[in-house]
Amino acid sequence: MTSTKNPDRIERTESGSQRQTDFAPLRISHILAPTDLSRESRKAVNYALWLARRFHAKLTLLHFYETPGTFECAFGVPEPDHLQRDKDRAELRLLALYDVVRAQHGNTEPRFRLGEPRTGIPAAAKMLGVDLIVISTHNYQWLRHIVEGSDAESIVHKAPCPVLIVHAN
Repeated sequence: MTSTKNPDRIERTESGSQRQTDFAPLRISHILAPTDLSRESRKAVNYALWLARRFHAKLTLLHFYETPGTFECAFGVPEPDHLQRDKDRAELRLLALYDVVRAQHGNTEPRFRLGEPRTGIPAAAKMLGVDLIVISTHNYQWLRHIVEGSDAESIVHKAPCPVLIVHAN
């Protein structure tokens, strides 16, 4: 029995006949690591960092800042100055994470966006042309999860590429 090691992956069987296998080599050149900047999401960023180093791929750290929604504003709308400070803090936390990751993998970039992760992440993945999304899943907004479903679940269905979901535990 012989076998060739080419991208088409043609194998010779014991009888000498050839057969084509359905093997496509895994090529990853750009990984998207969305993060909500929580401790739980750091595990997914670490997986993405490991994969980016292994495949010599570009790594994009992405954070979507969501303005408070219906559930969060039940007791009043926050002041604009307060919202701006929260947004600025989130952007600084993303840049701090970027500095840590970039020290381990130079081909890394941060992206900070406003909007909902469940729609924004698939759109960003398509726009950036990424080959893989590495995302965490954790249940910290239980009421929203019950009403709308999880962000990770929505992203998997809308993503233009494979999605690796890393459980926080």
